[in-house]
Amino acid sequence: MYAVLRALARVALSWYYGRIEVTGLSRIPSRGPVLLAGNHPNALIDALVIGVLVPRRLRMLAKATLFANPLAARALRGLGVIPLQRAKDVRRDDATSTPTADPARNAESFAAVTAALQRESAVLIFPEGISHDAPQLAPLRTGLARMAIAAHEAGVSDLTIVPLGLVFEAKEVPRSRVLLQVGDPLVVAALPSEARTVAALTAEVERRLRAVTINFANAEHAARITSLAHALAVLLAPVRTVGARTHDLADVARLTRRIARAAARLDDVQQSTTPMARALAERALAFETRFAAFRARLDTERIAIDDVGIDPGGTAGARFAVRESARALLLGPVGLWGRVNHWLPLRLTRWMALRGTQSRDEPAMRSVVLGALLVLTFYAVQTAAVAATVGGWWATGYALTLIPSASHDLRSGDRWRRARARARTYRRFRQEPALQSELMAEARWLREEAGRIEAAL
Repeated sequence: MYAVLRALARVALSWYYGRIEVTGLSRIPSRGPVLLAGNHPNALIDALVIGVLVPRRLRMLAKATLFANPLAARALRGLGVIPLQRAKDVRRDDATSTPTADPARNAESFAAVTAALQRESAVLIFPEGISHDAPQLAPLRTGLARMAIAAHEAGVSDLTIVPLGLVFEAKEVPRSRVLLQVGDPLVVAALPSEARTVAALTAEVERRLRAVTINFANAEHAARITSLAHALAVLLAPVRTVGARTHDLADVARLTRRIARAAARLDDVQQSTTPMARALAERALAFETRFAAFRARLDTERIAIDDVGIDPGGTAGARFAVRESARALLLGPVGLWGRVNHWLPLRLTRWMALRGTQSRDEPAMRSVVLGALLVLTFYAVQTAAVAATVGGWWATGYALTLIPSASHDLRSGDRWRRARARARTYRRFRQEPALQSELMAEARWLREEAGRIEAAL
């Protein structure tokens, strides 16, 4: 069951998100007891992404309320999921009382985790305790540290804690990107005894988890810095073909952290009254103003920042036209077959997923769960219809084409949208060479000035 659901999750995630990246995967031990500590920005999707990318079979912890349905409880236990009773879910005798965080309420779950670690399993836990839309980590709960200490005291001497940081480009937007960053592992036995307390271990895990996540004071701060990081990642990368990303999400994450550190230093500088500090603050403000004007002009001109540096020469244009036309002629029928067979179930999924959503972590989760149910149902009906019409062998062949053709249709759709945008920009630059020269000059100044300001800070 685990292998089947993992395969289904891989397909569903690749259909919803345009690209899923991972860095540092070799930091996860290939064997031995491991506690994987992940941040939790996107509900069920977080567990699916980690479960698909991490090569080891995982035991997971989930809130006990998911086990209320007997059928769901049986399936979850069959997958090795361990229920965890959160303080907020404890039943209260009256509406005014608040639940108490009684550590004993999860004694059975903690014992199950210790037993799993004694069998050298890898156990996934989200130590924030909640999925949320906040632009930074929530304070970590102490459960992970207590599990680690309990396992160590029970004789699990080679236990490793590995932080996992999930970064979503736009978690609710289909065909956006996801990044999983694996942080520095922590060997519990290697810690001095004074560091193996619940408070100290929780603090250390949080420090390492922050190193592989992106954290901002507020949403407005997050939007400003992330926008600049995406732009600079593009401006610093070489121009590539239409089918290639100009930059990886890992590049954006690294730049985002650099810009956030520079912004923090700038806040300190602005507290100073020296002429040098005032000049640097004014310089940073001028940079931000010009960057905002640059992005606004690109939006007005309908030019993607990725395409500012494309080659407007005739040879480059001819190669582009021949390559993309040949690709469309050769592979277009495959994508069309996928579109014909999946248009209705995928549209129904999107419509149902967006109905009544109240948070940004609902669309992706609903799309993946509802989409899997709807698509598999349509597959069964369609394949049965083909079997009844032309026979079982044809039905088997038909069924085998469904997933590959849909995957190709989604990938080629991304490429075709980029190709149309690049072709439009190419024609514009051919007609107005001065426009590209102006944009290139401004992009060069922004790139160089960003480096100069960082160095000055």
